[in-house]
Amino acid sequence: MNYKVLYKISMIVLAIFVFACQKDEALPALNPDAGPSFIDIENEGYVVSLGAVAAPEGQEGTWRIYSGQNGRFEDVNHHQTSFYGEPGEKYVIGWELSRGKDYESALIDVSFKKMEPVIMAYPADTIFNNRSLYLEAAKPKFGAAGKWEIIDGDGGQIINEDSNKGQFVGSEKTEYTIRWSLIYGSKKESIDFTFVTDQLIADAGIDELDIITSGDSKFHTLNAFLPAGASAQWEIIDGELGEVHHLDNANSLFEGVADTSYSLKWTVELDGEISMDTVDIRFRGKWGVWTDSRDNQTYRFATINGLEWMAENYNYAFDAGVGSLYYGFSDRSVVKSGTPVETEEDRKFYGRLYSYEAAYYAAPEGWRLPTILEYEDMLVALGGPLFADSKIKMDGETGLDLNYSGYFQRYSSQDPSLRNVFDLQDSNGYWWTSSVDEEFGLVSCYGVVESGDLPGSVIVNQSYSMSVRYVREVAK
Repeated sequence: MNYKVLYKISMIVLAIFVFACQKDEALPALNPDAGPSFIDIENEGYVVSLGAVAAPEGQEGTWRIYSGQNGRFEDVNHHQTSFYGEPGEKYVIGWELSRGKDYESALIDVSFKKMEPVIMAYPADTIFNNRSLYLEAAKPKFGAAGKWEIIDGDGGQIINEDSNKGQFVGSEKTEYTIRWSLIYGSKKESIDFTFVTDQLIADAGIDELDIITSGDSKFHTLNAFLPAGASAQWEIIDGELGEVHHLDNANSLFEGVADTSYSLKWTVELDGEISMDTVDIRFRGKWGVWTDSRDNQTYRFATINGLEWMAENYNYAFDAGVGSLYYGFSDRSVVKSGTPVETEEDRKFYGRLYSYEAAYYAAPEGWRLPTILEYEDMLVALGGPLFADSKIKMDGETGLDLNYSGYFQRYSSQDPSLRNVFDLQDSNGYWWTSSVDEEFGLVSCYGVVESGDLPGSVIVNQSYSMSVRYVREVAK
Protein backbone atom coordinates (compact mmCIF):
# COMPACT_ATOMS: atom_id res chain seq x y z
CA MET A 1 0.00 0.00 0.00
CA ASN A 2 1.52 3.27 -1.01
CA TYR A 3 1.76 6.29 1.12
CA LYS A 4 -1.14 8.14 -0.50
CA VAL A 5 -3.57 5.29 0.10
CA LEU A 6 -2.54 4.95 3.74
CA TYR A 7 -3.01 8.68 4.22
CA LYS A 8 -6.56 8.57 2.82
CA ILE A 9 -7.52 5.66 5.06
CA SER A 10 -6.17 7.49 8.11
CA MET A 11 -8.14 10.61 7.24
CA ILE A 12 -11.36 8.59 6.90
CA VAL A 13 -10.87 6.89 10.30
CA LEU A 14 -10.10 10.23 11.90
CA ALA A 15 -13.23 11.79 10.43
CA ILE A 16 -15.37 8.92 11.68
CA PHE A 17 -13.90 9.28 15.17
CA VAL A 18 -14.40 13.03 15.26
CA PHE A 19 -18.00 12.69 14.02
CA ALA A 20 -18.73 10.07 16.66
CA CYS A 21 -17.34 12.27 19.40
CA GLN A 22 -19.35 15.26 18.20
CA LYS A 23 -22.55 13.12 18.19
CA ASP A 24 -21.97 11.90 21.79
CA GLU A 25 -21.34 15.42 23.01
CA ALA A 26 -24.65 16.57 21.52
CA LEU A 27 -26.78 14.01 23.47
CA PRO A 28 -27.94 15.12 26.99
CA ALA A 29 -26.94 12.97 29.97
CA LEU A 30 -29.35 10.55 31.71
CA ASN A 31 -30.14 12.58 34.86
CA PRO A 32 -33.57 11.56 36.26
CA ASP A 33 -35.37 13.65 38.94
CA ALA A 34 -38.24 11.76 40.63
CA GLY A 35 -39.50 14.76 42.64
CA PRO A 36 -40.39 14.77 46.36
CA SER A 37 -41.20 11.80 48.56
CA PHE A 38 -44.62 11.39 50.19
CA ILE A 39 -44.69 10.17 53.80
CA ASP A 40 -47.68 9.04 55.90
CA ILE A 41 -50.32 10.08 53.39
CA GLU A 42 -53.98 9.60 54.29
CA ASN A 43 -56.64 10.56 51.76
CA GLU A 44 -59.54 9.24 49.72
CA GLY A 45 -58.31 6.34 47.59
CA TYR A 46 -54.81 6.43 49.11
CA VAL A 47 -53.30 8.25 46.12
CA VAL A 48 -50.52 10.76 45.51
CA SER A 49 -49.72 12.87 42.43
CA LEU A 50 -46.08 12.25 41.55
CA GLY A 51 -43.86 15.16 40.57
CA ALA A 52 -40.92 13.91 38.51
CA VAL A 53 -39.17 16.02 35.87
CA ALA A 54 -40.22 15.03 32.36
CA ALA A 55 -37.81 12.94 30.23
CA PRO A 56 -35.72 15.06 27.79
CA GLU A 57 -36.16 14.52 24.07
CA GLY A 58 -34.57 11.28 22.99
CA GLN A 59 -35.03 9.68 26.43
CA GLU A 60 -37.88 7.55 27.77
CA GLY A 61 -39.28 7.91 31.31
CA THR A 62 -40.78 4.98 33.21
CA TRP A 63 -42.05 4.58 36.75
CA ARG A 64 -41.22 1.39 38.58
CA ILE A 65 -42.05 -0.07 42.02
CA TYR A 66 -38.95 -1.36 43.79
CA SER A 67 -40.61 -2.41 47.06
CA GLY A 68 -44.13 -2.44 48.50
CA GLN A 69 -47.25 -4.46 47.75
CA ASN A 70 -50.30 -3.72 45.63
CA GLY A 71 -49.28 -0.32 44.29
CA ARG A 72 -50.10 0.89 40.79
CA PHE A 73 -49.51 3.85 38.49
CA GLU A 74 -52.26 5.46 36.48
CA ASP A 75 -49.79 6.03 33.61
CA VAL A 76 -46.43 4.37 34.07
CA ASN A 77 -44.73 6.69 31.53
CA HIS A 78 -46.11 10.04 32.65
CA HIS A 79 -43.79 12.00 34.92
CA GLN A 80 -46.71 13.46 36.94
CA THR A 81 -48.97 10.44 37.07
CA SER A 82 -51.07 9.32 40.06
CA PHE A 83 -49.78 6.51 42.23
CA TYR A 84 -52.24 4.38 44.21
CA GLY A 85 -51.25 2.34 47.25
CA GLU A 86 -52.74 0.75 50.34
CA PRO A 87 -52.92 1.96 53.95
CA GLY A 88 -50.05 0.88 56.16
CA GLU A 89 -47.80 0.09 53.15
CA LYS A 90 -44.39 1.65 52.44
CA TYR A 91 -43.19 1.89 48.86
CA VAL A 92 -39.88 2.68 47.17
CA ILE A 93 -40.53 3.77 43.60
CA GLY A 94 -38.17 4.99 40.89
CA TRP A 95 -38.38 7.32 37.92
CA GLU A 96 -36.14 5.76 35.25
CA LEU A 97 -34.73 7.53 32.19
CA SER A 98 -33.45 5.30 29.39
CA ARG A 99 -31.81 5.72 26.00
CA GLY A 100 -31.21 2.55 24.13
CA LYS A 101 -29.66 0.09 26.50
CA ASP A 102 -28.59 2.79 28.95
CA TYR A 103 -30.76 3.91 31.89
CA GLU A 104 -30.54 5.77 35.18
CA SER A 105 -33.11 5.93 38.02
CA ALA A 106 -33.99 8.29 40.89
CA LEU A 107 -35.83 6.89 43.94
CA ILE A 108 -38.45 8.35 46.27
CA ASP A 109 -40.40 6.97 49.23
CA VAL A 110 -44.18 6.84 49.34
CA SER A 111 -45.98 5.66 52.49
CA PHE A 112 -49.61 5.66 53.57
CA LYS A 113 -50.91 5.79 57.13
CA LYS A 114 -52.12 2.58 58.68
CA MET A 115 -55.88 2.32 59.31
CA GLU A 116 -56.76 2.66 62.98
CA PRO A 117 -60.18 1.29 63.95
CA VAL A 118 -61.77 3.16 66.86
CA ILE A 119 -64.73 2.01 68.97
CA MET A 120 -66.55 5.04 70.32
CA ALA A 121 -67.56 3.60 73.72
CA TYR A 122 -66.65 0.39 75.49
CA PRO A 123 -69.19 -1.28 77.78
CA ALA A 124 -68.23 -2.19 81.31
CA ASP A 125 -67.44 -5.80 82.12
CA THR A 126 -71.18 -6.27 82.59
CA ILE A 127 -73.77 -4.36 80.55
CA PHE A 128 -76.09 -2.97 83.21
CA ASN A 129 -79.64 -4.22 82.81
CA ASN A 130 -79.32 -5.58 79.29
CA ARG A 131 -78.38 -8.49 77.07
CA SER A 132 -78.04 -6.38 73.92
CA LEU A 133 -75.76 -3.54 72.99
CA TYR A 134 -75.62 -0.61 70.61
CA LEU A 135 -72.33 -0.84 68.72
CA GLU A 136 -70.70 2.36 67.53
CA ALA A 137 -67.30 2.79 65.93
CA ALA A 138 -65.70 5.73 64.18
CA LYS A 139 -67.04 5.84 60.63
CA PRO A 140 -64.66 4.33 58.02
CA LYS A 141 -62.78 6.93 55.97
CA PHE A 142 -60.94 7.19 52.67
CA GLY A 143 -62.80 4.39 50.94
CA ALA A 144 -62.40 1.76 53.64
CA ALA A 145 -65.22 -0.61 54.61
CA GLY A 146 -66.12 -1.65 58.16
CA LYS A 147 -67.45 -4.87 59.63
CA TRP A 148 -68.58 -6.15 63.04
CA GLU A 149 -68.00 -9.80 63.98
CA ILE A 150 -68.67 -12.01 67.00
CA ILE A 151 -65.32 -13.66 67.69
CA ASP A 152 -66.33 -15.60 70.78
CA GLY A 153 -69.60 -16.41 72.55
CA ASP A 154 -72.65 -18.49 71.67
CA GLY A 155 -76.17 -17.46 70.76
CA GLY A 156 -75.42 -13.93 69.59
CA GLN A 157 -76.17 -11.97 66.44
CA ILE A 158 -75.23 -8.60 64.99
CA ILE A 159 -77.73 -6.40 63.18
CA ASN A 160 -76.26 -4.07 60.51
CA GLU A 161 -72.86 -5.73 60.74
CA ASP A 162 -71.47 -3.61 57.86
CA SER A 163 -72.42 -0.29 59.47
CA ASN A 164 -70.31 1.56 62.01
CA LYS A 165 -73.54 1.72 64.06
CA GLY A 166 -74.59 -1.89 64.52
CA GLN A 167 -76.62 -3.67 67.17
CA PHE A 168 -75.61 -6.76 69.12
CA VAL A 169 -78.15 -9.15 70.66
CA GLY A 170 -77.01 -12.06 72.80
CA SER A 171 -78.04 -14.46 75.50
CA GLU A 172 -78.14 -13.28 79.11
CA LYS A 173 -75.21 -13.82 81.48
CA THR A 174 -72.87 -14.80 78.62
CA GLU A 175 -69.38 -13.58 77.75
CA TYR A 176 -68.80 -12.33 74.21
CA THR A 177 -65.88 -10.91 72.25
CA ILE A 178 -66.80 -8.48 69.48
CA ARG A 179 -64.45 -7.34 66.70
CA TRP A 180 -64.62 -4.19 64.58
CA SER A 181 -62.50 -4.26 61.42
CA LEU A 182 -61.53 -1.72 58.78
CA ILE A 183 -60.89 -3.21 55.32
CA TYR A 184 -59.22 -1.63 52.30
CA GLY A 185 -57.79 -3.64 49.42
CA SER A 186 -55.71 -6.41 50.93
CA LYS A 187 -55.42 -4.61 54.29
CA LYS A 188 -57.49 -5.36 57.38
CA GLU A 189 -57.05 -3.75 60.80
CA SER A 190 -59.15 -4.88 63.78
CA ILE A 191 -59.91 -4.08 67.40
CA ASP A 192 -61.66 -6.39 69.90
CA PHE A 193 -63.49 -5.99 73.19
CA THR A 194 -64.96 -8.50 75.62
CA PHE A 195 -67.99 -8.11 77.88
CA VAL A 196 -70.58 -10.09 79.80
CA THR A 197 -74.29 -9.59 79.17
CA ASP A 198 -76.90 -9.05 81.87
CA GLN A 199 -80.61 -9.81 81.77
CA LEU A 200 -83.21 -7.70 79.98
CA ILE A 201 -84.64 -5.04 82.30
CA ALA A 202 -86.73 -2.15 80.98
CA ASP A 203 -85.70 1.39 81.97
CA ALA A 204 -88.40 4.07 81.70
CA GLY A 205 -86.16 6.84 83.07
CA ILE A 206 -86.18 8.68 86.38
CA ASP A 207 -89.31 10.14 87.99
CA GLU A 208 -89.76 13.86 87.33
CA LEU A 209 -92.35 15.34 89.64
CA ASP A 210 -91.69 19.06 89.28
CA ILE A 211 -91.38 19.86 85.57
CA ILE A 212 -91.49 23.61 85.00
CA THR A 213 -92.76 24.76 81.61
CA SER A 214 -94.16 28.04 80.33
CA GLY A 215 -97.59 28.45 78.83
CA ASP A 216 -100.81 26.57 79.36
CA SER A 217 -99.76 23.54 77.30
CA LYS A 218 -97.42 21.23 79.21
CA PHE A 219 -94.91 19.12 77.28
CA HIS A 220 -92.04 16.90 78.35
CA THR A 221 -89.62 14.67 76.44
CA LEU A 222 -89.59 11.18 77.89
CA ASN A 223 -86.23 9.57 78.59
CA ALA A 224 -86.60 5.81 78.46
CA PHE A 225 -83.99 3.41 77.08
CA LEU A 226 -84.72 1.14 74.12
CA PRO A 227 -82.35 -1.85 74.19
CA ALA A 228 -80.60 -2.72 70.95
CA GLY A 229 -82.69 -4.97 68.75
CA ALA A 230 -85.82 -4.54 70.90
CA SER A 231 -89.24 -3.01 70.37
CA ALA A 232 -91.19 -1.13 73.03
CA GLN A 233 -94.46 0.65 73.81
CA TRP A 234 -95.64 3.39 76.18
CA GLU A 235 -98.90 3.17 78.11
CA ILE A 236 -100.46 5.73 80.49
CA ILE A 237 -101.60 3.77 83.53
CA ASP A 238 -102.55 6.68 85.81
CA GLY A 239 -103.49 10.33 85.27
CA GLU A 240 -106.15 12.18 83.31
CA LEU A 241 -105.82 14.05 80.00
CA GLY A 242 -102.30 12.88 79.19
CA GLU A 243 -100.98 11.83 75.77
CA VAL A 244 -97.82 10.08 74.58
CA HIS A 245 -97.42 11.39 71.04
CA HIS A 246 -95.32 8.47 69.72
CA LEU A 247 -96.03 5.29 71.64
CA ASP A 248 -93.01 3.34 70.31
CA ASN A 249 -90.46 6.13 70.78
CA ALA A 250 -88.29 6.04 73.92
CA ASN A 251 -87.93 9.83 73.69
CA SER A 252 -91.50 10.65 72.71
CA LEU A 253 -93.11 13.95 73.56
CA PHE A 254 -95.55 13.63 76.46
CA GLU A 255 -98.36 16.14 76.93
CA GLY A 256 -100.30 16.59 80.16
CA VAL A 257 -101.95 19.11 82.46
CA ALA A 258 -100.50 20.94 85.46
CA ASP A 259 -100.68 19.53 88.99
CA THR A 260 -101.70 16.09 87.74
CA SER A 261 -99.58 13.07 88.56
CA TYR A 262 -99.06 10.63 85.70
CA SER A 263 -97.65 7.14 85.77
CA LEU A 264 -96.41 5.74 82.45
CA LYS A 265 -95.45 2.15 81.71
CA TRP A 266 -92.62 1.30 79.28
CA THR A 267 -92.85 -2.29 77.99
CA VAL A 268 -89.81 -3.73 76.19
CA GLU A 269 -89.84 -6.92 74.07
CA LEU A 270 -86.72 -8.66 72.80
CA ASP A 271 -86.83 -12.09 71.15
CA GLY A 272 -90.10 -12.91 72.90
CA GLU A 273 -88.84 -11.80 76.32
CA ILE A 274 -90.76 -8.94 77.98
CA SER A 275 -89.73 -6.49 80.69
CA MET A 276 -91.62 -3.46 82.07
CA ASP A 277 -90.80 -0.32 84.04
CA THR A 278 -92.77 2.76 85.10
CA VAL A 279 -91.98 6.46 85.41
CA ASP A 280 -93.93 9.18 87.23
CA ILE A 281 -94.38 12.58 85.59
CA ARG A 282 -95.86 15.80 86.96
CA PHE A 283 -95.95 19.37 85.62
CA ARG A 284 -95.76 22.26 88.04
CA GLY A 285 -98.86 24.41 88.20
CA LYS A 286 -99.98 25.78 91.55
CA TRP A 287 -97.51 23.47 93.26
CA GLY A 288 -93.99 22.24 92.82
CA VAL A 289 -92.99 18.87 94.23
CA TRP A 290 -89.83 18.15 96.21
CA THR A 291 -88.54 14.72 97.29
CA ASP A 292 -86.75 14.22 100.60
CA SER A 293 -83.77 12.04 99.74
CA ARG A 294 -83.61 10.69 103.30
CA ASP A 295 -86.84 8.71 103.05
CA ASN A 296 -88.10 9.44 99.49
CA GLN A 297 -91.27 11.14 100.71
CA THR A 298 -92.54 13.86 98.41
CA TYR A 299 -93.92 17.25 99.42
CA ARG A 300 -95.85 19.83 97.46
CA PHE A 301 -94.68 23.43 97.81
CA ALA A 302 -96.17 26.79 96.77
CA THR A 303 -94.36 30.00 95.89
CA ILE A 304 -95.78 32.89 97.91
CA ASN A 305 -94.29 36.35 98.44
CA GLY A 306 -90.82 35.36 97.24
CA LEU A 307 -90.46 32.11 99.22
CA GLU A 308 -91.25 28.50 98.53
CA TRP A 309 -93.45 27.19 101.36
CA MET A 310 -94.09 23.50 101.92
CA ALA A 311 -97.77 22.92 101.17
CA GLU A 312 -97.94 19.75 103.29
CA ASN A 313 -96.98 19.11 106.91
CA TYR A 314 -93.55 17.58 107.29
CA ASN A 315 -93.49 13.83 107.99
CA TYR A 316 -89.86 12.81 108.41
CA ALA A 317 -89.24 10.46 111.39
CA PHE A 318 -86.67 12.58 113.21
CA ASP A 319 -85.99 11.22 116.70
CA ALA A 320 -89.22 9.23 116.32
CA GLY A 321 -91.41 8.90 119.43
CA VAL A 322 -89.56 11.66 121.26
CA GLY A 323 -88.61 14.55 118.99
CA SER A 324 -91.40 13.76 116.54
CA LEU A 325 -94.61 11.77 116.91
CA TYR A 326 -98.05 11.27 115.43
CA TYR A 327 -101.16 12.74 117.01
CA GLY A 328 -102.44 10.37 119.70
CA PHE A 329 -99.25 8.32 120.08
CA SER A 330 -97.31 9.02 123.27
CA ASP A 331 -96.90 7.30 126.61
CA ARG A 332 -98.97 8.62 129.52
CA SER A 333 -101.05 10.82 127.22
CA VAL A 334 -104.63 12.01 126.81
CA VAL A 335 -106.41 12.68 123.52
CA LYS A 336 -108.81 15.52 124.34
CA SER A 337 -110.17 15.90 120.78
CA GLY A 338 -109.89 14.18 117.45
CA THR A 339 -108.54 10.68 116.90
CA PRO A 340 -105.08 9.08 116.78
CA VAL A 341 -103.45 9.28 113.36
CA GLU A 342 -103.02 5.64 112.32
CA THR A 343 -103.40 5.15 108.57
CA GLU A 344 -100.67 6.01 106.07
CA GLU A 345 -103.08 8.35 104.32
CA ASP A 346 -103.84 10.26 107.53
CA ARG A 347 -100.19 10.35 108.55
CA LYS A 348 -99.31 11.91 105.19
CA PHE A 349 -102.14 14.46 105.57
CA TYR A 350 -101.52 15.51 109.19
CA GLY A 351 -97.77 14.92 109.30
CA ARG A 352 -95.79 14.58 112.50
CA LEU A 353 -95.79 16.91 115.49
CA TYR A 354 -92.24 18.06 116.34
CA SER A 355 -90.61 19.49 119.43
CA TYR A 356 -88.98 22.83 118.70
CA GLU A 357 -85.50 21.35 118.87
CA ALA A 358 -86.44 18.52 116.51
CA ALA A 359 -88.15 20.94 114.13
CA TYR A 360 -84.98 23.02 113.96
CA TYR A 361 -82.55 20.16 113.42
CA ALA A 362 -84.74 18.03 111.15
CA ALA A 363 -84.70 20.62 108.38
CA PRO A 364 -83.49 19.02 105.12
CA GLU A 365 -80.67 20.62 103.16
CA GLY A 366 -81.79 23.85 101.51
CA TRP A 367 -84.87 24.26 103.71
CA ARG A 368 -85.37 26.08 107.02
CA LEU A 369 -88.03 27.21 109.47
CA PRO A 370 -89.64 30.51 108.47
CA THR A 371 -89.42 33.55 110.72
CA ILE A 372 -92.60 34.95 112.24
CA LEU A 373 -91.96 38.12 110.22
CA GLU A 374 -91.95 36.12 106.97
CA TYR A 375 -95.32 34.64 107.91
CA GLU A 376 -96.76 38.05 108.77
CA ASP A 377 -95.33 39.59 105.58
CA MET A 378 -97.06 36.83 103.62
CA LEU A 379 -100.40 37.74 105.19
CA VAL A 380 -99.85 41.40 104.29
CA ALA A 381 -98.94 40.48 100.69
CA LEU A 382 -102.20 38.52 100.45
CA GLY A 383 -104.28 41.51 101.56
CA GLY A 384 -104.00 41.20 105.34
CA PRO A 385 -105.31 38.46 107.69
CA LEU A 386 -108.95 38.96 106.73
CA PHE A 387 -108.37 38.39 103.01
CA ALA A 388 -105.51 35.94 103.49
CA ASP A 389 -107.47 33.55 105.70
CA SER A 390 -109.28 31.63 102.97
CA LYS A 391 -106.30 31.85 100.62
CA ILE A 392 -103.88 29.99 102.91
CA LYS A 393 -106.26 27.30 104.24
CA MET A 394 -107.11 24.00 102.54
CA ASP A 395 -108.19 24.47 98.91
CA GLY A 396 -107.23 28.16 99.01
CA GLU A 397 -105.96 29.92 95.90
CA THR A 398 -102.34 30.12 97.11
CA GLY A 399 -101.99 26.35 97.38
CA LEU A 400 -100.48 26.62 100.88
CA ASP A 401 -103.30 24.35 102.16
CA LEU A 402 -102.81 24.88 105.90
CA ASN A 403 -104.81 22.21 107.75
CA TYR A 404 -105.85 21.56 111.35
CA SER A 405 -103.42 19.07 112.82
CA GLY A 406 -103.73 20.11 116.49
CA TYR A 407 -100.86 20.07 118.97
CA PHE A 408 -99.15 17.99 121.68
CA GLN A 409 -98.05 19.25 125.10
CA ARG A 410 -95.89 17.39 127.59
CA TYR A 411 -96.92 17.47 131.26
CA SER A 412 -99.84 19.70 130.39
CA SER A 413 -101.55 21.79 133.06
CA GLN A 414 -104.80 21.07 131.21
CA ASP A 415 -104.75 17.59 132.76
CA PRO A 416 -105.16 17.18 136.53
CA SER A 417 -102.45 14.51 136.54
CA LEU A 418 -100.13 16.57 134.36
CA ARG A 419 -100.25 13.94 131.68
CA ASN A 420 -99.30 14.62 128.08
CA VAL A 421 -102.16 16.09 126.08
CA PHE A 422 -103.16 15.96 122.40
CA ASP A 423 -105.76 18.57 121.50
CA LEU A 424 -107.46 20.71 118.84
CA GLN A 425 -107.13 18.28 115.94
CA ASP A 426 -109.47 19.29 113.06
CA SER A 427 -110.08 22.73 114.59
CA ASN A 428 -106.66 24.39 114.90
CA GLY A 429 -103.28 24.12 113.23
CA TYR A 430 -99.96 25.46 114.55
CA TRP A 431 -96.48 25.65 112.94
CA TRP A 432 -93.09 26.45 114.38
CA THR A 433 -91.03 29.45 113.26
CA SER A 434 -87.37 30.17 113.93
CA SER A 435 -88.22 33.27 116.00
CA VAL A 436 -87.11 32.51 119.58
CA ASP A 437 -86.91 34.64 122.71
CA GLU A 438 -83.54 33.42 123.91
CA GLU A 439 -83.96 34.92 127.41
CA PHE A 440 -87.21 33.11 128.22
CA GLY A 441 -87.04 30.22 125.74
CA LEU A 442 -90.34 31.15 124.14
CA VAL A 443 -91.03 30.53 120.47
CA SER A 444 -93.37 32.31 118.07
CA CYS A 445 -95.71 30.03 116.12
CA TYR A 446 -98.27 30.84 113.46
CA GLY A 447 -101.63 29.21 113.16
CA VAL A 448 -105.04 28.97 111.58
CA VAL A 449 -108.42 28.19 113.07
CA GLU A 450 -111.21 26.29 111.34
CA SER A 451 -113.83 28.69 112.76
CA GLY A 452 -114.10 32.37 111.88
CA ASP A 453 -111.01 33.43 113.82
CA LEU A 454 -108.32 35.04 111.65
CA PRO A 455 -104.83 33.56 111.18
CA GLY A 456 -102.12 34.94 113.40
CA SER A 457 -99.25 34.14 115.73
CA VAL A 458 -98.97 32.70 119.23
CA ILE A 459 -96.04 32.48 121.62
CA VAL A 460 -95.50 29.17 123.41
CA ASN A 461 -92.91 27.50 125.56
CA GLN A 462 -90.95 24.49 124.37
CA SER A 463 -93.11 21.90 126.10
CA TYR A 464 -95.25 21.81 122.94
CA SER A 465 -94.93 19.80 119.76
CA MET A 466 -96.29 21.47 116.63
CA SER A 467 -96.49 20.89 112.90
CA VAL A 468 -93.68 21.98 110.57
CA ARG A 469 -93.75 23.69 107.18
CA TYR A 470 -90.24 24.56 106.00
CA VAL A 471 -89.42 27.33 103.53
CA ARG A 472 -86.61 28.00 101.10
CA GLU A 473 -85.54 30.78 98.80
CA VAL A 474 -86.83 30.64 95.24
CA ALA A 475 -84.15 29.27 92.94
CA LYS A 476 -82.76 31.92 90.59
